[in-house]
Amino acid sequence: MRRSQGFTLLEVMIALGILAVALVALLGLRNRDIALEAYARDLTRATLLARGMVLEREAGGAPELGYSEGDFGADAPGFVWRRQVTPFLAELIGDRVREVRVTVLWGERDREDGRVEVTRYVEAG
Repeated sequence: MRRSQGFTLLEVMIALGILAVALVALLGLRNRDIALEAYARDLTRATLLARGMVLEREAGGAPELGYSEGDFGADAPGFVWRRQVTPFLAELIGDRVREVRVTVLWGERDREDGRVEVTRYVEAG
């Protein structure tokens, strides 16, 4: 008897199984890529918001000592900020230099998806 040159049913089923596993893995990688892209976008936006807030406060003079928080309103929904202003090395140089620490957070209120912190040192006038 002569052997035919085609594929057997078993060989076709094994090839389809390997293909199915590979496609599921690739789909999982694509979903992870989408999540990482969204996180990178939010991280960049939060960094720009924090830097803008520090520079805005610096342009208005040295900020008052203390803690404050708020959100960015309709400009950046889902992002909130916290600002802590403390004297820097007060025991050595007095109250001339202030540390301004701005933290921008995003995500749900009960769980933070991300956080960016920017620190700047400002001379009090």
